[in-house]
Amino acid sequence: MNVLDEYTSTGMKLLHHTDLIEEIKLRRRSTPVSLQLAPTSVCNLNCVFCSNTNRKSHESLGLEDVKVLLWNLYEIGLKTVEWTGGGDPLLWDHLEESVSFAEDLGMEQGLITNGLVLGKYDKDFFSPLMWIRVSMNGLDYIDEINIPDIPHTVLGFSYVMNEKTTEKSLLSLRNHVKKYNPSYVRIVPNCQATNEEQEINNLRYSQRVKMWGDPYFYQAKTFGTPKNCWWCYLKPFVLHDGWVYPCSSVVLNNTADRSFHEKFRWCRIEQLPLLYCEDMVPFNNEFCDKCVFKSQNDMIESLIHPTGMEYFI
Repeated sequence: MNVLDEYTSTGMKLLHHTDLIEEIKLRRRSTPVSLQLAPTSVCNLNCVFCSNTNRKSHESLGLEDVKVLLWNLYEIGLKTVEWTGGGDPLLWDHLEESVSFAEDLGMEQGLITNGLVLGKYDKDFFSPLMWIRVSMNGLDYIDEINIPDIPHTVLGFSYVMNEKTTEKSLLSLRNHVKKYNPSYVRIVPNCQATNEEQEINNLRYSQRVKMWGDPYFYQAKTFGTPKNCWWCYLKPFVLHDGWVYPCSSVVLNNTADRSFHEKFRWCRIEQLPLLYCEDMVPFNNEFCDKCVFKSQNDMIESLIHPTGMEYFI
C-alpha cells in the first residue's frame, strides 16, 4: 500500500473489509467502520483557511453522550475512532477519559491536533493512540511546536498551503521534520478554492512537493458530486453540536458558509446507531458540490447498483 492509501482516506482500505462488502451487496446493510468525532469547537488558533471558521466557538459534547455513542456503535461493529476538529480535541475536558473508554472497548484510535498543547498531557495518555497527525500550520503564526516523545505511536505531520505560507514557515516545517522524524508529511492545498483554482494548485504543489522527497507527499484535493452519498454509513462524522454529518467535507460546499450548516445534518448522535438497523438510504446530497469523497461513494454505488459488467476487470 502506498503512503497516500496508508495514511489518508482514499477508499482503498475498503478492500480489506470483505464481509462488509458482501453485506452491502447482498442486503444493502452496513456497519460503521470508522467514526470521526469532533468533541469541541474550542480552538487556540484562528487559521485563515479554516473551513469551520463560522462555528459557535464554545460548543462541546458531554462525556456520557460520547460514551453511550461509542458503546452503541461498538456493539454493531465500529472498529476505530478519529478524534478531530471541530476545534482542537486536546482542548476538550473529557478527552483522556473518552480515549481510555474506547481503549477498554478494544477500538483503535487516532488523533488530529494542531499540537500546541501536546506537552500538557502525560505520556500515558498517548499509549492507546495508534497514530497522531499534527497539523503544522501553527508555524504560520508561531515559531515552534513542541512535540513530546511518543513511543509506539505513528507520528505524522500535515500542512495546508495557504495565503500565510512563507519560505520562513516552510523552512520551520523542514526543521521540525528533521527534529521529530515523522513517518510522513502530508501537504494539501487550501480547499477554499474554485474548481479551476484547485486544478492549478494541485498541479503546482504536486510538482513542488515531489522535489522535496521522503517523507513528504502531496494529497491532491478534487471536488465533485457523487450520484449518491453512501460513505456516511461507513465513516460518519460527529460534531460538537450533537449532530451527525455525512462527512467532514460538507463545510467546503458553496452554500455551507464555512461551517457545518444545518442543511447537511444527517441525524442526532443518539439516532445514529438506529440507522444501521435499516436498509441504507443515501444522504440527500443536492447541495454537495465540493465532495472530496466522490470516489469512495462511487465504489459503494457500484456495490449497491451493479451494471452487470463486474467480471470484466
